[in-house]
Amino acid sequence: MERERRMPPALAEALRAAGAFRIFTPRELGGHEAPLVAAVEALEALGRLDAAVAWNVWNGNMGFSAALLPESGARAIWGDASRDPIVVNSARPAGVATSVDGGFSLSGRWDIVSGVDVADHVALFALVDPAPGGPPDVRVFFVPKADVRVLDTWKVHALRGTGSNTVVAEAVRVPADRAVSPFAPARIDRPLYRIPAFTLASTGVAGVVLGVAQAALGAATELARGKVSDGTLLADRADVQTTLGRSRAALGAARALLREAAGAVDAAAVEGRPIGEDLRSALRAAMSHAALTARDVLGATYTLASSSALYDGQPLERLFRDGNAAVQHALLHAAHFATYGRLLLGKPAGVPIL
Repeated sequence: MERERRMPPALAEALRAAGAFRIFTPRELGGHEAPLVAAVEALEALGRLDAAVAWNVWNGNMGFSAALLPESGARAIWGDASRDPIVVNSARPAGVATSVDGGFSLSGRWDIVSGVDVADHVALFALVDPAPGGPPDVRVFFVPKADVRVLDTWKVHALRGTGSNTVVAEAVRVPADRAVSPFAPARIDRPLYRIPAFTLASTGVAGVVLGVAQAALGAATELARGKVSDGTLLADRADVQTTLGRSRAALGAARALLREAAGAVDAAAVEGRPIGEDLRSALRAAMSHAALTARDVLGATYTLASSSALYDGQPLERLFRDGNAAVQHALLHAAHFATYGRLLLGKPAGVPIL
């Protein structure tokens, strides 16, 4: 993955066969229809193994969209029981769709579309028939990868294996049943699909970064057991013991908070209660807290390893790069704490999407 800057096709097929891309897909289409907490746990486990793989599995789990699209569109994408589709997405409304007979004509350029090289379809956000001064009409368009161009732009130092290249669409015809508002109510009334699509799509990234931080802590612990510095085994130094103990406690707390917040959303969905701004903002704050904790642990373990972390092939070298790149995602920004705080004070959220 480091050399090719993308997920190897054989690995993508193994993950597909294992059901990794059907976490949120409806049961009638062969999916797991897993609760949000279970999805977070699965992505965290993958993050402990490899950051780029976990990232692509997160971005490739668009199966909840099958509950939003008209049934004909859902079956056109997810209806082949012999092969789960890999559907990756870009949530930037970087395109324009014009209404035409029977559907839309889609054009635009979307950067950083993770996993696009191994995908079957891409889900692209675009403005429909934009008019000067008019209200924005944002929809998601599901397009076969064969209908777009993929530009080799992912030349980076971290998360190289995600293959987050650029997608270009030039007057691509999209049938009406392959487009939907990201805020549309689901046509399937079961607990998972009562959760807003944006919440389903975004939460898993916090699990990924917590998994990467756990891997870094494990690598640092193993290193400390065998590395001697200035004549002293690292494992015998009080500062190393403190770093490992604090990091483990911090990660445990962040994991528990994320599960609690995701579990509260799951419970509301099961009980048919509204999943309001209070639950969603608490979850976003837990996600941001996970990112801050992961960043702290990555820095602490990298410092503990000193010069050993500089070498290719030392696990902490890539974990530090990949983990710090992952926590840069806007979904994990510390600004989400302010949104949570405003709501706690009884003020408006102050953001268009929560």
